Amino acid sequence: MLNRIRQSIVYRIGTLMLLTVLVALSSMVASYIISDAAENDAAAVNLAGSLRAMSYRLAATAPSGDMEATATLSNEVTSRLSRVLSISDFSASDNLRAARNYRKVISSWEEEIRPLLESIAAGRTSMDSLQLATHLEPFIHDVDTLVLDYQTIAEEKISLLRLVQVASLFAIVALVYLSLYILHRSVEQPLKQLISRSMSIAQGNFNQNRLEIDSEDELGVLARTINYMSDEIHATHRDLAHRVEQKTAQLQKSHEALDFQYRLARRISEGPLAGSELGQWLGEFANVADLNNLDLCLMTPEGEAPYEHLVQGFGNSQCSGSDCRVCVSTCGPSDEGEFRVYRFPLEVDKRNYGVLMCTLPRGNSLDEEQQQRLATFADSVTAAIAINEREAQERRVALLDERAIIARELHDSLAQSLSYLKIQVTRLNRANRSEQVDKSKVKEIITELKEGLDSSYRQLRELLTTFRLQIGPGGLRNILEQSILAYREQHPQITILLDYHLNEVPLTPHEEIHLLQLVREATQNAVYHSQGDMVQISMIQANNQSLNVRIRDNGVGISNAPEKRNHFGMSIMQERASNLNGKLNIQRRTQGGTEVQFNFIPLYARERELVWKDAG
Repeated sequence: MLNRIRQSIVYRIGTLMLLTVLVALSSMVASYIISDAAENDAAAVNLAGSLRAMSYRLAATAPSGDMEATATLSNEVTSRLSRVLSISDFSASDNLRAARNYRKVISSWEEEIRPLLESIAAGRTSMDSLQLATHLEPFIHDVDTLVLDYQTIAEEKISLLRLVQVASLFAIVALVYLSLYILHRSVEQPLKQLISRSMSIAQGNFNQNRLEIDSEDELGVLARTINYMSDEIHATHRDLAHRVEQKTAQLQKSHEALDFQYRLARRISEGPLAGSELGQWLGEFANVADLNNLDLCLMTPEGEAPYEHLVQGFGNSQCSGSDCRVCVSTCGPSDEGEFRVYRFPLEVDKRNYGVLMCTLPRGNSLDEEQQQRLATFADSVTAAIAINEREAQERRVALLDERAIIARELHDSLAQSLSYLKIQVTRLNRANRSEQVDKSKVKEIITELKEGLDSSYRQLRELLTTFRLQIGPGGLRNILEQSILAYREQHPQITILLDYHLNEVPLTPHEEIHLLQLVREATQNAVYHSQGDMVQISMIQANNQSLNVRIRDNGVGISNAPEKRNHFGMSIMQERASNLNGKLNIQRRTQGGTEVQFNFIPLYARERELVWKDAG
């Protein structure tokens, strides 16, 4: 019970409240019992007091000889004495003073006073009223004593009731004070400490103002729990702060690594990397990744030894610089003597360009993030080398293609003209070797030679103009306008019109070059062979994203003979059209002249159509 009270505030306060209620109930019950016991005390006092008056009446009635009145008064006295006993809270046999006085009064009345009164009334005894009153003085004194006893009993009960009420009031006040004290000591003060500590915790003070509540009750348990919680939160907060610092450092490192990769990728996209510049990037990578002793060996795909060996730190001391195929073939971590070596190949499309090595003391190892950074750097270097190689290959292919174009242009223009001139020279030699020289024929041959030379010279100038042609910042439209301006200066009698509506169409350089050459070829044919005075060039985009190119003239129209059609370089235009995956159509116009129609879908539209198909 005591342990329960000590360990529970609720039980403690409940006990105090129960005691208070019990005291109040006890006070009320005691008051009720005392009040109930004192209910007939006043009547008993009155009855006892009336006996004295009736004694005086008997003293006056008995000597008169009125036996009936005397008997009636005597019976009334006896009846009142019985009633006094019936309303008393004691019996006649009790040992109380009031009981003893009552028995004395009854005995005196039954044995002495009543027989005397009846004898006087009957005349057997002669006694006047004064003598009888004197004789009744002891009895009346006993009645007065009995009345005093009843009065004393009533007063004692009232005093007891007062004492019970005062004691109950004191007990209740004491219990209330004790309850308030216990609430103040066990609840209010601990609650203030708990609130203060909770506010400190809310403000982030986890290890200050610890609760010093040693009680075993609920608040004590709560205080110890809050202290434990505060310690745990402080430890967790400290651990989180440490982890945040670590994560911040890792994020900073990751940011530096990403920034390094971004700058390296941007540099790779700008152009080829030289060996010295790769060495600078390798050193910066070592600082970013916190790695030392790096080796970067660069090889040709067919080579057996590196053409360049870049070292950061001490590098791999066991690297001999030869027979690197063995080193490349053993990529991954390996233990070599006192060192642990990590190798990452510079490989793409089954072509190996070298190896990146990281050397550590034996027993150390790289974490996953460092290995990932090394692999990413190796991939970046591989991409740079592969891009350089691809660009070089593309330049070689472009150079070969350009040479093939030059050869084809020379073959279709100057070569034919020179062959024609060679034939004319042969005719001239035969004419000169004959015995009879036909001057008119010689003159005709010489005229044809002159015209052929003029035509060859003109074709040479046009070829030089074509070969020097470059698409500058103005794009396709600008170079077309320049070409048209050149044609107008050379042939002022011909009106050349341009209707260009491809400003919003993104064309690749490959498409621009072939489209330009095709338009120039068709325009040149119209200028030199149509015998017309107007050439119209229109370039528009259709609703199906295809580009429509038309070159129309108002000349004599193209011949239907195949040999004539091929004479005007139609095969060259057909080849350029096939390079753009387009369709070329050359036909005579009903109103006169020739129309060259070319339709093709640019690369951006084809790619978008593929994306839509994949999405569908």
